[in-house]
Amino acid sequence: MEFHQLTSFVTVARTGNLTRAAAELNTTPPAVSTHIRQLEEELGLVLFTRTAKGMRLTSQGQGMEKKARDILLASDEMQALAKTLQQEIRGRVRLGINAGPDFLKIPDTIRALFRKHPGIGLEIIISSTGEILKQVEAGILDCGFAFGSRMTSRVESVFLSPVGLEIVIPMAFKDRLPSGDFTAVSALPWIFPSHPCPFLDTVVSFLKERGMELQNKIFANDDITKAAFIEQGLAVSVLEKSEANDYAQRQKAFFWQGEERFETSLFFVYSRQRAGDRLIRTVADCLTDPWKTS
Repeated sequence: MEFHQLTSFVTVARTGNLTRAAAELNTTPPAVSTHIRQLEEELGLVLFTRTAKGMRLTSQGQGMEKKARDILLASDEMQALAKTLQQEIRGRVRLGINAGPDFLKIPDTIRALFRKHPGIGLEIIISSTGEILKQVEAGILDCGFAFGSRMTSRVESVFLSPVGLEIVIPMAFKDRLPSGDFTAVSALPWIFPSHPCPFLDTVVSFLKERGMELQNKIFANDDITKAAFIEQGLAVSVLEKSEANDYAQRQKAFFWQGEERFETSLFFVYSRQRAGDRLIRTVADCLTDPWKTS
């Protein structure tokens, strides 16, 4: 049994005429007649009654027509699925993150990515904004998140959200700060990473505009050390609001309550050279979608 025989069978059944069926199938009436005869011989059934007005299904033919249509439909669906699988996007993507997964909506992204594009694997690399930008430019990372306002010309950036910042001050310094006096805050020890920090840069720029600077610096390159310095009452830091709230809720630190308000921006970034890369575009859509509904 061949698919072309089944196709001829259902077409003749629908049109009731060999000539019309042959025209639809772009063949000749004798060829269609041969397909029907071969199918009848293989099945051992009489499918049509030949009349002066055309071809009429027998009771046996009526019983077989639906089955033939189901087989042809299943064949079409299988071919459509094959085309879809040929177009399926596959690959491994290295994503740099610079904040907590929940804040960056990574769980939502992973669920959407695996549901829509199961052929894409995601490798998450924890890093800082400066390192993420460097490694995206160098092709070490495929994409990532970055805080700040200035991106290099070699990086494509998609704005995601403004990010509120808090100056987090250990409880040990609470009695040493006159209300509303930022000069006193700037004189405290501050945590400085060795790499550029967009959060801290926001405060440093604010002070520079007013002829001030942070001079008492304690260097810490990782979040564990920074957290220990805050909790042990050693130094001040600038944190994203939700991260800062954890210290306040545990009464390990408090926020600067002056009139000054600090803010930066969050971007999704990837190399401009890969702007046309289908894999990168697909991941970018999944990573930025949760922010569009926020």
